[in-house]
Amino acid sequence: MPRQLEAEGLVLDRKQAGENHLRLTLLSPTLGIVLALTRESRPAGATPSSSKKTRSAPQRPDIFDHASVLLEVRDDGDAHSNIYFLREYKIIRRHAGLGRSYAALEAASGIATLVAHNAKHFETCAPVFDLCKKALDALDTGASPEAVRLKTLFILAKAEGYAAQEQWLPGLSAADQTLALAILNHPAAEAAALAADDTSRLPKLRQTFERWLERHTDIELK
Repeated sequence: MPRQLEAEGLVLDRKQAGENHLRLTLLSPTLGIVLALTRESRPAGATPSSSKKTRSAPQRPDIFDHASVLLEVRDDGDAHSNIYFLREYKIIRRHAGLGRSYAALEAASGIATLVAHNAKHFETCAPVFDLCKKALDALDTGASPEAVRLKTLFILAKAEGYAAQEQWLPGLSAADQTLALAILNHPAAEAAALAADDTSRLPKLRQTFERWLERHTDIELK
């Protein structure tokens, strides 16, 4: 018999699954990472005037949406019992501002991929959900993509018990330490202003931290 679950989620990925379905990768604070199948809101080849039902169809789920969902799962013991089916989808926040900047989209995609690949290591997903949501909200409102990405990586590493502050920061030059602390100790919007004269150094600083993560942690970056 199928059972239904209500949840809140962030859409980390969206892919076509056959001709008429989408497969969503959702991050939920209560369920963790789940895969959900949903029918396309408009059949392939349909036009806006095709039918009244098509015109009133719910909005199509989009990548990086923050949404309230109703999921159905069949507890019948078959091989596909871990697949959820999306029955309701209500947008809480659509991060439309990400589309105005390629750098913001790239940062959001990097964060989403990181979270999806490492979910199996998280003891609980609620703090990760909050961190990912804050990152997407900041990027949506125009915060520095590199600052948001570095701060998100750093907080995630600390939450997983890695000594980023004790080991990575002291190994930086004085100028890079000052820049890193300006980003890490202030909200994303303020950090961008504080680092205004150093924005060209932010990608290199973030890449330096990623190399440290690869050498000293089990966090998967790709």
